[in-house]
Amino acid sequence: MSLNAAPPRRGALGWQPLISVDKAEGLACRLLAGTLPPRWQHVQAVAERARSFRLAYDREETRLLVASAFLHDIGYAPDVKETGFHPLDGARHLRRLGFDERIVGLVAHHSCADIEATFHQLEGQLAREFPIDHRLPHDALLYCDLTTGPNGESLSIDERLVDIRARYGPEHLVSRFINVAEPEMRAAVARAEDLLSAALILV
Repeated sequence: MSLNAAPPRRGALGWQPLISVDKAEGLACRLLAGTLPPRWQHVQAVAERARSFRLAYDREETRLLVASAFLHDIGYAPDVKETGFHPLDGARHLRRLGFDERIVGLVAHHSCADIEATFHQLEGQLAREFPIDHRLPHDALLYCDLTTGPNGESLSIDERLVDIRARYGPEHLVSRFINVAEPEMRAAVARAEDLLSAALILV
């Protein structure tokens, strides 16, 4: 049975409408595949990695994570870019399109965006427009993003952080953000790995 075919159920997040993974994938493809092919490769691999959390989450929560993985980087798309801070731009676009607010929230706050926002002087806007919901699988999305390379290759968190710093250089805003966010990034990856390990034990 595909992820989209499962019936609704009550999970940790309560009764919610079904999430369309196909709709999320289609939008991301339209926005990224033609204009940013490497970014699209990365996004597809992040979404595939997100599917591994079906061992830890119910079907709807897995759909939520996979859909958010497909959409997490749409803020880089030329048609979406507004402020230049891609989590905020992507979340605003998804809200305008009427996407589920849980997806909007995951995209807005993916991979320690609250910390990166301070480097863009947008932390107030991010917090006001998209208050963080800690019930959502933020750790899992960060894990999938930060263990997937820029062209979709599988990397460890150590390799990923080295790659980011090498591509941007030590003085770039992104590298300075990584220097501050690294402890929380590593902690989130460790929590996600623990969740997957516990789920494997129960299989």
